[in-house]
Amino acid sequence: MSFLKISLLFIILSFNLYGKDNRINNLINVNEVYFLPKEADKTKDNILSLIKNSKKSISIAMYNFSYKKFAKQLVDSSNNGVDIKIILDKSKVKKDDELYKYLKKNEINVKIADKKLHTKVAIFDEKIAVLGSINWTKKSFKDNYEVVLFTRDKKIIDKMLNFINEF
Repeated sequence: MSFLKISLLFIILSFNLYGKDNRINNLINVNEVYFLPKEADKTKDNILSLIKNSKKSISIAMYNFSYKKFAKQLVDSSNNGVDIKIILDKSKVKKDDELYKYLKKNEINVKIADKKLHTKVAIFDEKIAVLGSINWTKKSFKDNYEVVLFTRDKKIIDKMLNFINEF
């Protein structure tokens, strides 16, 4: 009887450990679409979870990025060894450079596009991509009608990575 209990305990612990190592894999299905502002909280929570649970890399190309909560989590992830690359639009950085300075101060790899960058994409561990109409600003999550796609489609992710890696 005690061998059975020990075996069950081992199995449960094994699933628990596996789950913790693969949290990013469990966050979304193949494709999920969210419409904001109605699904803003779920969208925001998913993005924060992706940032927090990434283990290797995060690549972002964002027209307007001023959401401090996301920036702080990116810095935390970077401090935990995640390689982060962010491309920003030149005109938005000129208008408000507070977040840019914060990221640079915290040694995040931030580049400025030489042409207008109207893109809104992010890739987490080269496994999950987020794209849509939403900028990473509080206003976009709170006040705007937006659409956001979370996808695991490898072809889409590879194409997005090729785009970001051109910078």
